[in-house]
Amino acid sequence: MGRLRDVGLVVIAALACDPVVREAAPEAMASPMAAPATAAEKAARKQAKAEKKKAGKIARGEAMLPDGRKKAGGKQAKAKQAKQAKQEKAEQAKQAKVVPSSPSPTAPGGPPLPPCPPENVLTWRSFGAGFLLTWCTGCHSSALAEDARQGAPQAVDFDTYALYKPFERLVYERAVTEAHAIAVDPDAAASPMPPAGLVPAADRERLAQWIACGSPAPH
Repeated sequence: MGRLRDVGLVVIAALACDPVVREAAPEAMASPMAAPATAAEKAARKQAKAEKKKAGKIARGEAMLPDGRKKAGGKQAKAKQAKQAKQEKAEQAKQAKVVPSSPSPTAPGGPPLPPCPPENVLTWRSFGAGFLLTWCTGCHSSALAEDARQGAPQAVDFDTYALYKPFERLVYERAVTEAHAIAVDPDAAASPMPPAGLVPAADRERLAQWIACGSPAPH
């Protein structure tokens, strides 16, 4: 009986201590989790997060400022630059097709014009319009599409007096001077107009006279 009594006392003591152990255990386990992060730890976490975010933006090709902020308009600026470069290239290609007007009669290096005879009666109506219609506007006409101009540059047109006038010296150089050079020497380094064949000498002389007198317009 004495031994049984001792065993009972031990069991009672164990049961009495168990709640204390169970109440103390959660506190011991929870204490490490409840400890707040130090300022240094918070700063380290923030820095690591910022570095990760910055690395991701760089990988995506986004423009970044030295402090890690995204540069405003990075993608928009690139798109704008690409569009501007494309427009400039198109404009350069367009200008390359346009032959500038030839120099004025007094410009050095241009083919000399013959003297204008006082009795000149050639005008746009009596000569110029018909000549250009016959020999030039098959390629140099504002009404023609680009693929129908047979290589003639855009904006170099002779179907009206206003369109022809800025290029009168060019017409003289190609249809008179260079045509005469080929007529004298077929192997001469010249490119007369029109390319289909030389203008007859009499018409070349009349064209030279009309241009030498300033390409008189209709009265």
